[in-house]
Amino acid sequence: MNQIILIGGGGHCKACIDVIEQEGKYQIFGILDSNENVGKKLLSYDFIGTDDDIDKYAIEGYYFLVTIGQIKTYKIREQLYLKLLKEKAKIATVISPRAYVSQHASIGVGTIIMHDTVINASAIVRENCIINTKAIIEHDSIIDAHCHISTSAVINGNVTVREGSFFGSNSVTKHGVVTNRADFIKAGSCYLGQHSKDRKVAFLTTVFPTCYSYIEDFLRSLSEQTCSKFDLVILNDGFGDLKNLKEKYKKLNIIELPTAYNIAKNRESLIKYAASNAYDVAIFGDSDDCFSNKRVELSLSLLLEADIVVNDLTTFSKSRILEKNVFSKRLINFSNIDADYIKEKNVFGLSNTAINLSLLNDSMVVFGEDLIAVDWYFFSGLLFKGANAIFTNEITTFYRQHDSNTAGIGTITKESIAKTLNVRLIHYRNMISVNSEFLEQYDKTIKSLQDISDENNLQALYLKNKQQLTSPFWWELSE
Repeated sequence: MNQIILIGGGGHCKACIDVIEQEGKYQIFGILDSNENVGKKLLSYDFIGTDDDIDKYAIEGYYFLVTIGQIKTYKIREQLYLKLLKEKAKIATVISPRAYVSQHASIGVGTIIMHDTVINASAIVRENCIINTKAIIEHDSIIDAHCHISTSAVINGNVTVREGSFFGSNSVTKHGVVTNRADFIKAGSCYLGQHSKDRKVAFLTTVFPTCYSYIEDFLRSLSEQTCSKFDLVILNDGFGDLKNLKEKYKKLNIIELPTAYNIAKNRESLIKYAASNAYDVAIFGDSDDCFSNKRVELSLSLLLEADIVVNDLTTFSKSRILEKNVFSKRLINFSNIDADYIKEKNVFGLSNTAINLSLLNDSMVVFGEDLIAVDWYFFSGLLFKGANAIFTNEITTFYRQHDSNTAGIGTITKESIAKTLNVRLIHYRNMISVNSEFLEQYDKTIKSLQDISDENNLQALYLKNKQQLTSPFWWELSE
């Protein structure tokens, strides 16, 4: 039987000991706690050391479980969990034999599921959580890392409980809500969700001559959002009459704008419309893409903490998924993205971002007609002026791959290298007016374009990128 060491020897540890004994998967070797308890016992188990001894026992191959309770703050549990990861320790997952955990649910490492709990189908409980006695986690709900769902609390279906949150005993959620990070929900209360309260939201897109079914997929995706409190603002750039689509998707409040006859100016027109019509939030989406059904809801929740939200992408063609969670291969969930990160690559598309419009002034929404990477320019400018951005993989943009894409993901060819460098050149030329340090990138790009006029240099750069980059971001090159 695997031996386990418990970290923290208070009241919650006693409850954990009982669950571990009942499960019979681990034999308790001892408990780590403060110096003053070393040499004492808890329920017949010895206090064998302090947190400073984690590295010693980790080397010896013991399993660990954080058994400190969590009410006021999750930080202590998180710090101990991160220390275990740093020491490459084995971390236990403990599930009471008296709990019901659906075979279609997922339980993260370091989590304890206590007596008489119910974890229903397609629920996800992430790392280092406490799901306490008789708690219920209903279908399709997500409990992020370092959360404590206390005794007899009920998390109803399609709820997202953000990282570090606490739900008190006998509390309950409304179906489909999203908490804030590190939320504290009082015992006996009903959480109704407050993230979208009183905010005026615009979902911005451009429609152009393309496959009719693409637009239908886009509108269907928006009509299925868990939060429907938004206006869909469509700039019609030659698609034709929208009357039939408006009639079919009556649930959506569609506002139609005329074209500005230029890609960059169309985007400028959309953003200026939202900013000048008292909208608080703009969410961006391309009309040939689709979105996970919590995109609006979770974007609004995260915009309480950040100026800009950028979500993950999954590429697809027709009905086939090409690559899931493209950005998660390099970005950690809820990580902050700064201006330096996107100097030479872009993760901020106008189909996977949302912003607080209070960020903007008129000078930030003037796009040169030559701009191709409008999104890269727009968000680079915001970040260099001090805006903060957060990445999430909790929501996804399904990014359609087809011949008319301005930029693709995951492919490197000689043609794409030349295209990337030309897009960069235009981008950096425009960015010089925002920040003079982009002159260095501009000069470097001119030199690279000159170099690849020699076929041997182009071939060498092609081979280098094929070897060094996996699933490259838009306009990313290794030079």
